[in-house]
Amino acid sequence: MSEILLFLVLGLGVGAVYAALTLGVVLTYQGTGVINFAAAAMAAVPMYVYEELRQGRLTLPVPWLPSFDVGETPTWLAVATAVVTAGLLGALIEVAVSRPLRKAPPLAKVVAAVGILLTLQAVVGLKYGTVPLLRSVTLPQGVVELSGVNVAQDRLWLIGITVVLSVTLALWFRKSRMGLAIQASAENERAAGFARLSPTVTGLVTWTVSSMFTALVLVLAGPATGTLSPSTMPLLVVPALAGALVARLSSLTVGLVGALALGVVQSTLQYLSQTKDWWPEWAKQGLTNVVPFVVIVITLFVLGRAIPTRGDHVRSSLPAALVPRNRPLVVAAFSAFGLVALVSTSGTYRFGVITSLAVSLIALSVVLLTGMLGQISLAQAAFAGVAGIVLSKLGDSVPFPLSLLVAAALAAVAGVLVGIPALRIRGAQLAVVTLAAALTLQDFVLANPKLVSATANLIPDPVLFGWNLSVRGGQDVARLPFGVMVLVVVVVACVCVGNLMRAGTGRTMLAIRSNERAAAAIGINVSRVKLSAFAASSFLAGLGGGLIGYSRGQLSAESFGVFVGLSFLAAAYLAGITSVSGALLAGISATLGIVYVFVDRNLHLGGYYMLITGVSLILTVLFNPVGIAGKTRADYEKVRARLAFRQSPDQPPPPAGDPDIGPAPAETSRQIGDVALSARGITVRYGGVEAVSDVDIEVRAGEIVGLIGPNGAGKTSFVDALTGFNRAFGRVVLAEDRLDQLPAYERARRGLVRTWQAGELFDDLTVTDNVRVANEAGEEALGMLRDTVRPSTPASAAVERSLALMSLTDVADHKPSELPLGRQKSVGMARALAMEPHVLLLDEPAAGLDSAESLAFGEQLRRIAGTGVGCLLIDHDMHLVMSVCDRVYVIEFGKRIAEGTPEAVRTDPRVLKSYLGNQSLEDTADEADETDGVPMGKEEVGS
Repeated sequence: MSEILLFLVLGLGVGAVYAALTLGVVLTYQGTGVINFAAAAMAAVPMYVYEELRQGRLTLPVPWLPSFDVGETPTWLAVATAVVTAGLLGALIEVAVSRPLRKAPPLAKVVAAVGILLTLQAVVGLKYGTVPLLRSVTLPQGVVELSGVNVAQDRLWLIGITVVLSVTLALWFRKSRMGLAIQASAENERAAGFARLSPTVTGLVTWTVSSMFTALVLVLAGPATGTLSPSTMPLLVVPALAGALVARLSSLTVGLVGALALGVVQSTLQYLSQTKDWWPEWAKQGLTNVVPFVVIVITLFVLGRAIPTRGDHVRSSLPAALVPRNRPLVVAAFSAFGLVALVSTSGTYRFGVITSLAVSLIALSVVLLTGMLGQISLAQAAFAGVAGIVLSKLGDSVPFPLSLLVAAALAAVAGVLVGIPALRIRGAQLAVVTLAAALTLQDFVLANPKLVSATANLIPDPVLFGWNLSVRGGQDVARLPFGVMVLVVVVVACVCVGNLMRAGTGRTMLAIRSNERAAAAIGINVSRVKLSAFAASSFLAGLGGGLIGYSRGQLSAESFGVFVGLSFLAAAYLAGITSVSGALLAGISATLGIVYVFVDRNLHLGGYYMLITGVSLILTVLFNPVGIAGKTRADYEKVRARLAFRQSPDQPPPPAGDPDIGPAPAETSRQIGDVALSARGITVRYGGVEAVSDVDIEVRAGEIVGLIGPNGAGKTSFVDALTGFNRAFGRVVLAEDRLDQLPAYERARRGLVRTWQAGELFDDLTVTDNVRVANEAGEEALGMLRDTVRPSTPASAAVERSLALMSLTDVADHKPSELPLGRQKSVGMARALAMEPHVLLLDEPAAGLDSAESLAFGEQLRRIAGTGVGCLLIDHDMHLVMSVCDRVYVIEFGKRIAEGTPEAVRTDPRVLKSYLGNQSLEDTADEADETDGVPMGKEEVGS
């Protein structure tokens, strides 16, 4: 019992350190929306300043600034100086980095935080050295006897001070005017702006206060933080992130309790692993880092959603993807360039070329997963390390190249396991999971002597058909045959990934990257695509890791550590995270690559390379988010467009018909058939509120049915329920096929297809590709393998018909954002029609259209129904609804109050009272003309 009490106190002491970081992360997120991955690295700076002052030196974190002898410094003054340093550092980061990225997408914020982390780690290493430093004790020393156990007095002081300071901070956050302003800004920055609450002020306050609070606790913590080292201190952010996520990045009190509990759990497991004989030896190394990973995964998996719902942020806003053309001449030129680089170099320089080629595979995995799919992973180097482990374990039992493929395949399995949380989370939260996974793999697996031994688990040299492909031979440290083998693997991988990017798989990935919810609505199994992408990207990382393993001859945890992985992400983002050429440039510029070798050998700046990388990464995020490759490609396209314009300045005449709508569609006669869609007892509840209550509806083949009602009536909630985007009760039958137990993507594949009020188009794809990706849905499993070798397939007849039906052939190669609103609505319709639906659900398709556009849309809708498609039309444009619909349903407060022909509905007393008022149809139409078809408001607030 006494030992348990001792470990409990020790755990609370470590938990106090986690709590300081956790509350700093939560407060920063509340004020700025940034998950601060650099929180622990930022705290390391004032800790070093404090320790230097205790030695009589003032050493500020500027590499070229000398130290100042200040003599003996009082403890209180040393603590105050360290805390002020932390506040100035936080303010500087807010002004220089966080503020310009306030409205940036999640990836930019994650990469910026990684850049800050790498920069501070490099600064600390350059200024204070890399040797671990023992912390000095600041709080009162001595021991206190508790239940017969001697407990260090400074740990008890630390726990008490942390709790008091945390509660004080929580009260300030909940009660003070500034704290309320920060909360208001976190809830709705725009509304807070209307209340004269400046987001720049709240951001500056949160960065400064959180940095000072964290620094104060960690400076006082002394030995409770462990040794002070630039390679270990920044990683304390992982358990802090676990505590922050338990607190849902909002509650400081829950964050405090969660962080303390995490420290206790870690300490308890440490106690069991050290005192119990039944505890396996292999499970002792790195055990404490497994706990935060498990907590993070469980928390996010429980709180996350498979598909974003209405109100969630669904757009990634990543840099534009650069789809390669894979021209044989370009591939041959790159291969020749790589061969020349290998032949013309030798020794260390050739080894740098080989390392660049191997690292480009890991960067290529980042391009595929993050650049194409939008899934932010910080664990790609760890997956490469898994492949290295497998190679070392296989030894000579499996011949090359099968051994490399097996190792990469098992890395793919590891990628899928880590990617499972991606089924319910996305953005910066996924980055948290993968960072925790990388730390777990580094400490629990790669650095575990019971699993990996640098002497016993050597990686054998590759031999193919008796041909020695080893990297070393005699005095030659980088043999040409090995380099050629690596080059061949890289070329094949780049061609395969390029094929994927320009094929159906690439279109599917870009659709998910652009808008997960809309992707599911056109039948894409988002979960399957994500896991497939994690597998493919981890396979690529495994290939790179295997080649690095062959080049080293043995496995080293340092070769695939967390910071190595972060440097790979930095190199990929700097070079261009959305292109194959960016991956190649990332390999060239990566640490230990050919550029590094040149800089180190000739300019003697190798020690500053990580600092240069970190600063360059931050500047790239701020000023050139598309990276080097993206900027080069964009400039090339601009020059090419100018030259084309000069050669043919005459522009083609515009197409016939309205310029915003396109050519007018021809009239088509309609025949109404049997019931295609039957919905019975549909009920939707949000907590205690019943948004839709026991609504029945039928739509027949070729029939246009209207669904109207006032704002907040529950119309969109009803459509969400029918299509699987809301949890609902009731029965949904489509052509005798029951759908109500199926996921959204499966309902779309069965023929129940919807459009969206906001369009929800895929901005990364052209008009044609927006339509093609809907027609190709359902081919995720075999499509990826097929597309690696056969990417070019013509558009199907259904795609051509849909484009023609919606009069879009003249803008087929344009991006949706380049079109006027009316034609954007037509793209959404064409995308839905390409799925050849039985029933089409149209959620306010005329929103924002003027009278002419609305009239043309009505004609198009009749033409669509003439093909036998049943249509359910939701709109506030009463002139449109009453003129095109065969029957109309009316709902109010989630309940159906009327049904019948347009004539019967518009004269129904209940409808007149609840929705149409005393206006005649002609008055309603006139009002629609005056307000661009929005007579009663377009937003369905609360529905």
